[in-house]
Amino acid sequence: MRKIILTILMTLILSNASIAHANRDLPTKTKATRENILEDAVIDLLDTQMTQAAEKYYGAENSKGVRFDCRRVLSIKKLDHPGSMMFEATLEGMSYFGPHNPPSHIFTVTIRKDYHTNGWVMKSFKVRKLKPHEAHECRDPA
Repeated sequence: MRKIILTILMTLILSNASIAHANRDLPTKTKATRENILEDAVIDLLDTQMTQAAEKYYGAENSKGVRFDCRRVLSIKKLDHPGSMMFEATLEGMSYFGPHNPPSHIFTVTIRKDYHTNGWVMKSFKVRKLKPHEAHECRDPA
């Protein structure tokens, strides 16, 4: 009987601790507004095209460890007519290799979805080397 009560008590304590841990606020400066959540969704949706830009710039073999930080949507516009599902978006992100290395380049990628494409396709990208100790505006995910 004592083991059963102890098991039930431990289960309750552990389940309350995990629920409290899951409900805590994560450390971010960006408020979870509708606009910020939609921007996060666009960044996540178009992450593949950001990676394609890195592969083209660094080469397929050299780009395996590249990651992006400080990603943000610079612009997004509707193409053709109101009500169409055709868009062009421009995203920006800092690339880095490995968890302890500083960022190396800033990628600006233009991605398009229209009549001539099958889904989202990278239209163009620009890369600029990040200067040492250069301040760059970062936006935390919401």
